[in-house]
Amino acid sequence: MRISKPRIVENKGFKTPGSKWVIEGLRDQTGLRIRRFFPSRDDAGEWLRNRRTELTGQGRAAMDLTDAQRVDAVRALAILAPHGANLTAAARAFHDRALLLNRTVLFSVLSKEMLAAKKADGGSLRYLGDLRTRLAAFGKVFDARPVASIETRELDDFLRGLPLSATSRINYRKVLLTAFQFAIARGYATENPVAKTARVRAVSSTGILTPQELAALLSVSDQRVVASIALSAFAGLRDAEVGRLTWDKVHLEEGHITIDAEVAKTESRRLAPVTDNLRAWLAPLAQSSGPVRPSDRTTYLLFQLAKKKAADQLRSLGQPCENLTAWPHNALRHSFVSYRLAMVANSNQVAEEAGHSVRILKKNYMKLVTPAQAEKWFAVTPAAKAP
Repeated sequence: MRISKPRIVENKGFKTPGSKWVIEGLRDQTGLRIRRFFPSRDDAGEWLRNRRTELTGQGRAAMDLTDAQRVDAVRALAILAPHGANLTAAARAFHDRALLLNRTVLFSVLSKEMLAAKKADGGSLRYLGDLRTRLAAFGKVFDARPVASIETRELDDFLRGLPLSATSRINYRKVLLTAFQFAIARGYATENPVAKTARVRAVSSTGILTPQELAALLSVSDQRVVASIALSAFAGLRDAEVGRLTWDKVHLEEGHITIDAEVAKTESRRLAPVTDNLRAWLAPLAQSSGPVRPSDRTTYLLFQLAKKKAADQLRSLGQPCENLTAWPHNALRHSFVSYRLAMVANSNQVAEEAGHSVRILKKNYMKLVTPAQAEKWFAVTPAAKAP
């Protein structure tokens, strides 16, 4: 390998006083040619003398390469040439990748760590169960793979290959996005490959229940879950908020429910309204303290049973029950926002009651209903005869 020797020459085409003399034959740390400019030959000579030891060391290092290393370097440069890269950059990229793969973990390990962390952070049983189910399905393909080696194209193929609805694919993508973000926080990955996967657009279903469907649901529900259904349907509480709510925060006489910051999803305290019909549902069940509903697992089982019974009841009467069988996402809270907005005609008030911004409320929750329909919704009471 030929080693060029630095030399000082006059820069005849100089345009500034500081570039009359130039040192040629220099290379930077990546091997690229560079030139240094100086106003005088003396300045250039002094700089070169000060660098002589360093340059000599670099030259000796190059001369110490074996014939095999020189051949290897030539081959490597030929491979890198089409990409405009040099050996130093390639070596650094390889080094960084090797370090990452050495400290990453298998996806099976990541799943266990993530579930443990979410449990320690207070995740509900339902949330943890959903995580466990989706991570296990992904793990059937990727558990034995190092997290840092999983690529976007593989994730796209996995998500597109799920024999599920668009909404389910979206939910899987959300879980994987969270998992790989957790991996980055742990130092197991440097980027989130899920962020670049294709997004799926889901066509939403009706989105809200009808007053008849809600009346049927409440009429057949186990008393242990009636309060939680009513709180979501008539006060707009999120499922997780109901799960953390205690009876001492339900103020029936004052006409509001206190959603403390540690209970609210947005970590912002708010007051939810107690409508007349909600008071009628809660009054026989109210206690001075304790949780409003039983455990997540018990609630889930009782709720599924109630939906089936209500659908069977309406079906036997020849009435529609599609929302009870399909059950739109966040159906009870969706319903409250839509019917409440039709009743009070004040989006700022409803956004405050529901714990949302007006923009999010209109984008994700509002379904246009009439004041007459809203009146029927908030007329659903224990005394009202179920269809």
